[in-house]
Amino acid sequence: MTLIAHLSDPHLDTSPHRLRRLEAVLAAVSSLPDVDAIVLSGDLADHGAAEEYAQLFATLPADIPTIVVPGNHDHSETMLHSQAQAGLNPALSGFIDVGEVRVIGLDSHLDARVEGHLTPDTIDFARHAASSAPGTVLLTMHHPPVPVGHDVADRWNLENTSDLEALIVGNARIIGVLTGHVHRALAASFAGVPVLGAPGVVSTMRLGSRVNPIADDTAMPGLAMHTIDGTAIRTVFHYLSPAEP
Repeated sequence: MTLIAHLSDPHLDTSPHRLRRLEAVLAAVSSLPDVDAIVLSGDLADHGAAEEYAQLFATLPADIPTIVVPGNHDHSETMLHSQAQAGLNPALSGFIDVGEVRVIGLDSHLDARVEGHLTPDTIDFARHAASSAPGTVLLTMHHPPVPVGHDVADRWNLENTSDLEALIVGNARIIGVLTGHVHRALAASFAGVPVLGAPGVVSTMRLGSRVNPIADDTAMPGLAMHTIDGTAIRTVFHYLSPAEP
């Protein structure tokens, strides 16, 4: 079995408050003895600034394999430069192998736009990475390919869902899609596989289609824990207690 900690949307802005929320979630992950990998599904930085990425990469644990993908708040060139500065392989899409599971991170963001899109190059990368995987495959991206039932949030999801569907249907190794973006736990299905969205680290989207504000930044940060056993995925959503952040 493979255990993956799935975090999303820390929106780091160099403030101590947001950093503490991320650190608290990572501390919860590090307290578990058997976590095989960490997935961070986008909106890493709030303004796409170098200082925000430096804070992120200095905070992520060095002893757990980790893959990050950008979200709509991220900035391509700055993120790539910051990865290089931190001694990491600069990439917006990539993959890690954890046991028999390959986690493929896909860049679904478009600089200065909120909605998501998978470019032909990104789809080709995913197809080749999935085909060469040692076992099962999880796709990770920021933007969900399904509506979540919020009048505003659903305008900003993945645009070209048909391209993603063709990718999934064309490779039986793909067993699920991990997402973020909506700052709320999500469980759905798409193209015959589960779509699992992690809660927001920085805030939680309010229920219904309420806006002003759309998100509650006093809600406790959370994460998703995915256990992969063959082709089966078991997910537990966990929220920290008020004493932890």
